[in-house]
Amino acid sequence: MTWFLPALVALGGLAAAWVFVRRGNRTPHPAPDSLVIRLPDDAPDRILHLEGAVNFRDVGGYQTAAGRRVRRGLVFRSGALARLTDADLIALDAIGFKLVCDLRGDDEIAQEPDRLPQNPAPEYWHLPLTVQDDRRKRLGALVFNPAAVAPMLPEMYNHTMIDGNAKLYGGLLRRLADPTNLPTLIHCTAGKDRTGVAVALLLLALGVPDEVIVADYSLSNLYFESFFEYGKRIAHSLRWLGVRADDLKPLFLADPATLRTAIAHIRARYGSVEAYLRDAAGLDDDTLAALRANLLEPPVA
Repeated sequence: MTWFLPALVALGGLAAAWVFVRRGNRTPHPAPDSLVIRLPDDAPDRILHLEGAVNFRDVGGYQTAAGRRVRRGLVFRSGALARLTDADLIALDAIGFKLVCDLRGDDEIAQEPDRLPQNPAPEYWHLPLTVQDDRRKRLGALVFNPAAVAPMLPEMYNHTMIDGNAKLYGGLLRRLADPTNLPTLIHCTAGKDRTGVAVALLLLALGVPDEVIVADYSLSNLYFESFFEYGKRIAHSLRWLGVRADDLKPLFLADPATLRTAIAHIRARYGSVEAYLRDAAGLDDDTLAALRANLLEPPVA
């Protein structure tokens, strides 16, 4: 989820008289359904339908370029867990999570703390993704030039998450290399951006082809309406500046082009995915080998 949005409200000290400059700068956005990529051989039960959480999915089942397959039932991704129902908790108890990794910031957790299964009770690991961005600049783009909103996500993926939080993602992958932490659930607020990059890096490390990873990422668009409800509340807070909910739509889309750009950025800046994982994320060869041993099915004889 676009976690910087609550800060926009606090940065509203721009002159409302300038709002009229932006009126002609709105551009149409693609329909969320049009961005969903369906793999013909994908597991039909990948998505776990819960009453109180969105975007809850098994990351396993995808085939690597070498012909092996990611194990099912060991790594899951999701949005926030604050509204899980009792029935949801029973479903999660059956999975038997050992670790829940929460990538949200302190303010998000304070507003909606996770509700976790208790039979068994997993370890809760708060791993807040550090955001070091120019929020005033982003608010200015939102107010004065809505057409500049769409490029915000690729910039955040490349520089804030991939470059700025490589060690954080490396620490997460290191935990997944330890079988005592499996099954693991990784989540943020929507399970789209911070979680999306985490899962992409995991699947890249396992050797899953880029376009399969992009297809997995695109499934977050199935939950666009839930994400957009949050965006409507933010837009309502900024309505005096002329901000409309539609202006925020690009921030709630899982555009395949965004993740393709992020993967290309890794290879262009670091030379290869392996180099990024080793030099930026801090993973050694033994850890990567353990990660693959834990999460890949044995090769077919």
